[in-house]
Amino acid sequence: MGICFIFLTIGLLKNVSARSIPEYDLCMEACGEDPHEDDFAETIKVDACRDKCNYEERNRCLEKHKHSVVQKRECWKSALDRCIVRCGDYPICIQMCRYSHTPPMQ
Repeated sequence: MGICFIFLTIGLLKNVSARSIPEYDLCMEACGEDPHEDDFAETIKVDACRDKCNYEERNRCLEKHKHSVVQKRECWKSALDRCIVRCGDYPICIQMCRYSHTPPMQ
């Protein structure tokens, strides 16, 4: 009975450890928590890190779907949406998102 429990536990641990966390989520987590609103230097640092995560995710998506125009358009839209969500009510931020995450004209 004890041996069965050990094998069952090992099997479950292998299954749980086999699940991978998406690179985007790992990147965002590595950027850290939202800094205090008065800490401008840290806010800029965290925002730049999160922007980098978004660019990397967009580029991974574009590379993965390089043969599908529809999927590439969705990659750009997802990156734009992720960027705008972080902007809140700042119109300049939203403009920068649109500038940064609009696909180039073909």
